[in-house]
Amino acid sequence: MTETATMQTIESTRNLGALEQLILVALFFLLCLTAYFLYHIGNRHVEENKRLSFNLTHLNLLFFILLGILCLWWMLKYTSLLMSILTPFIIAGVLAYAFNPIVKYLMSLKLSRLLSVILIFVVLIALITGFSYVFFPMIVEEISSLVTALPEISQNWYGRFSKWYQNNIGGHSAAPDTLEGVFEYFNIGIQSVTDWFSGSASDILSGMGSFASSMVHVITIPVLTFYFMKDGDEITTFSKNLILPRSRKWVFPLMNKINDVLGGFIRGQLLVALIIGVLSSIALLILGVDYWIVLGFLAGIGDFVPYIGPFLGAIPAVFITLTTDPQKALWVVVAFIVIQQIEGNLISPKIVGHSVGLHPAAIIFVLLVGGSLWGLVGLLVTVPLAGVIKVIIETIIDWFKLHYPKYFKSSPDH
Repeated sequence: MTETATMQTIESTRNLGALEQLILVALFFLLCLTAYFLYHIGNRHVEENKRLSFNLTHLNLLFFILLGILCLWWMLKYTSLLMSILTPFIIAGVLAYAFNPIVKYLMSLKLSRLLSVILIFVVLIALITGFSYVFFPMIVEEISSLVTALPEISQNWYGRFSKWYQNNIGGHSAAPDTLEGVFEYFNIGIQSVTDWFSGSASDILSGMGSFASSMVHVITIPVLTFYFMKDGDEITTFSKNLILPRSRKWVFPLMNKINDVLGGFIRGQLLVALIIGVLSSIALLILGVDYWIVLGFLAGIGDFVPYIGPFLGAIPAVFITLTTDPQKALWVVVAFIVIQQIEGNLISPKIVGHSVGLHPAAIIFVLLVGGSLWGLVGLLVTVPLAGVIKVIIETIIDWFKLHYPKYFKSSPDH
């Protein structure tokens, strides 16, 4: 009886979902009909030179705008599914895009594209093999040791903060006497807090390790990167041939602008992150900080995120150093400040510049949106994606200025 009731509930939910979609479709068509009739009724009551015109060009523009909105809605709805499928393609595309200037340079030396790509892969394999031979055992040992030490580190921090709270806040006004009292007041278990911290950090590190060791990605990403690099000209030609001849005069310049934004940001940010990761690791090694390779690697990854990334990348190193050797913590902070000043004033302006063209407040906003929707991947891709959207919006505005200049003229009264 219970199983039958459950099946009926599921069936009712499905019917309601189908009904909601049907209602949305009906409302959409009703909106289109309303706009159509208002358009014709309004044109009947105004002078001929002031009437709105709607031709095939406007219909095409409206179609692509609606198609873009529909695609964006579908992507947001099926984010987790899309990211699991597209992640290898995105990484391979970014790598191929980053190495494309090197391929072009080698081709200028009279090498074929295939030979250029093979030469790059041989050099990369040699570098990765050498790096793995020297550092891989150390990295594995550091990650294992860090994951094991995280519960003790979290308990250490909790003890310190509890003592600070008791000495400075406890017993004053209406505040609880101890930190345990604060957690009890908010109905939070002390053990659950430390377990959450150590568990979250362990999940991040183990998740990074499982992704890197996944045979699917280890095989798929290099293969995709190789074909993207080898067939880059064919892919570009095929994409251009998909564009209708009458649309190429505005689509090609748009593609060039998008290429400038993506190329400048992706290649520049990859190089800057690599430099910051190396400098951070060297600084931590000189200071004798434990887990210097992993912490430097995290600092490099954090630098992918503009503005807030450098601070996020420095937090793990400062946090762990305060726990293991508090006297070195100040020097770690100084080292990261010096590195970030070098990056902000010398490295980034020379390599990345202002390729995205977004205001810092807008970048922080899109980072918050991307992080909440797609997590770490969202933090990495939202800034170049926002730069592309900005270029597209500017192109649409320029199109309207060209075809409807009277709406963009300043009023004579102002």
